[in-house]
Amino acid sequence: MVNVPVAARPPSVHHTPRLLPTWFAGGADEGMSLHRYLDDQFVPRFLQDAQAGRLTATRSQGWYQSDRVGRYKDAPLLRLPMHRAFYIACCEVSCDTFGLPAFDPVKVRSAGFVVRRGLPGGAVQRWMIREGEALGWQGGAGDGGEPDEYRRLLHHGLLKPRFPEPPYSGEETHPLHPALVKARDASGHVRNRTLLWGYLPLGGTYREQGGVEIPTDTDTALGQEIAWPCGSRGARAWQAQDSRPVQLGYASQGFRELLSVLLRYRITDATQPDNEALRALLGQIHFYPAPSDRFAAPPPTTRGTSLLEWLDRSEAAVLDWLTRLAAGSATLTSAPLPSQSGLDAAGKPLSVPVVLDVYLSQTQAALLRQLVPARGRRAMARNDDGIAFPRYPQGEDDLFHAVPFVRWEDDCGCERTVWGRPSLPFRVASPLDPDFQRPQAILLPRLDDLKRGAARGIALMAPKSLADKLLGIAPKMPPAEGGPGNACGLCWVFSLSIPIVTICAMIILMILINLLNLIFGWLPWALLALPRLCGKLLKD
Repeated sequence: MVNVPVAARPPSVHHTPRLLPTWFAGGADEGMSLHRYLDDQFVPRFLQDAQAGRLTATRSQGWYQSDRVGRYKDAPLLRLPMHRAFYIACCEVSCDTFGLPAFDPVKVRSAGFVVRRGLPGGAVQRWMIREGEALGWQGGAGDGGEPDEYRRLLHHGLLKPRFPEPPYSGEETHPLHPALVKARDASGHVRNRTLLWGYLPLGGTYREQGGVEIPTDTDTALGQEIAWPCGSRGARAWQAQDSRPVQLGYASQGFRELLSVLLRYRITDATQPDNEALRALLGQIHFYPAPSDRFAAPPPTTRGTSLLEWLDRSEAAVLDWLTRLAAGSATLTSAPLPSQSGLDAAGKPLSVPVVLDVYLSQTQAALLRQLVPARGRRAMARNDDGIAFPRYPQGEDDLFHAVPFVRWEDDCGCERTVWGRPSLPFRVASPLDPDFQRPQAILLPRLDDLKRGAARGIALMAPKSLADKLLGIAPKMPPAEGGPGNACGLCWVFSLSIPIVTICAMIILMILINLLNLIFGWLPWALLALPRLCGKLLKD
């Protein structure tokens, strides 16, 4: 084997790639270019536009200015796939040498781009993933290296290769595909260009996993939900009448609101650890016979059922009582609380009338005003723990940009990563943005089609207990009991006619919109009725 002197070795044939704005941007300072398509054939259309030279800079496209709608007009709004709009992000990769020739697509190991959230003052957030699960937006613009944590540690020799590779961790990336394009420059010469292009997804969610932050003023807001003395709404100095939220069996407004909140948090569920402290306090609040002195502390010997025991035993009756009050069929002055048993602490009947009061000491009321909001905070934290939040919100600071990168192999056979310049900033539209809703034609059936064929739409499987109730409804107005019933005692399958259900939904929707128009005045924006000549598809 002949050793070749170092000076006589051939020069390296490996060139460093360089990511540049596309040639059709005309020198515009925009980094990655964005291109919008309004049909699902956007991939072949983009490739055809690239080969035919029909692509233009982002700023030169009409949507870049026309889609600045809503309250923030500093950047265009990118529509969502549900608006039947799709976006392609692309850039050019060249050899970092004289003339910037096209980089050979074969030498591109892989390429991609990331979407980052730009905050005021230049701060940047990245969409991070841990073992395949989204963590959400986190601070830091990265170090300009490999976005994949496993690859980065592997390149530094801190990990040994693993097969199969571990689940992805790092900044979320989206693939870019290389395409060799022949493009004509301003002088008329045709040269090769290596275009990197990829679909820009505008969706995704992340889940809060523990440690959900609840605003510090939540306790004050939750306390305002219940009137004094059970809550903090209408707070004042303690008065003697505050010790009797229930008198002669009739509840005050604050006690009614307290019961509603307690049942909302399922206080009767003794297995829920969040209820422990509140259940212990309710076990110390008792019903008492109506005393001769309305506001004096009752003697312990006359103590009746605790508020906790009463709720555990009478939950269904209390719910019915609250429902009648909410519906207006009863009032606090006409509907007493559901009956209390009048039992003493030992469970024996009291020798006094069952007309009972609730005695509430000043200390117990203060504890209620602390524990009920605290229970609400825990309920909010548990509800938000695991809830899916959208990746792209529509707040004032929610500006985004796409940043490309390419992986290539250097002279030593090591994989390297090169980053390009970010795209122009953009915002993401809301799914319900009224400016971007596109009409969808749904042809309603003719009247004679509604009675043709059987109901073969959605099949609803009803267990026996539910079928008994459904079949017991009489077909009259207003609906009431007296139907045929479930004589066979079996489960039932109810199948719906989709055409009839569609027309019923449309009729009910029009009725509700016209009724609510009296309050909101939104009819001109909610319903657009245009006359139309009956074409071939619409003629009877």
